[in-house]
Amino acid sequence: MQFEITDSSAIQNISLNDNIATVTFTGGRAYDYTVNDVANFVTSLNGVMNDENGSVGRFVNNAIKTEALSKI
Repeated sequence: MQFEITDSSAIQNISLNDNIATVTFTGGRAYDYTVNDVANFVTSLNGVMNDENGSVGRFVNNAIKTEALSKI
C-alpha cells in the first residue's frame, strides 16, 4: 500500500507492506518501522490526510513517540 503525501513539508511518502512501514522524509531519507496495529494506523493516516488541518509529519512523530511505529 502506497501513500503519496502531497501537503507535508516533512514527509514525502509512506509505503506499507504487511506490518512494515517505510517512511520517506523530505530530502529522500527513508526509515523502516514496525506497525503495531496496521488497520488503526491506515485509518488514522487516511483521516489526517483528508483533514485540511491535519499534519502528516506530526502524525508520524506522534506514532513514533507512542510506539505505534517502532524503528527497525
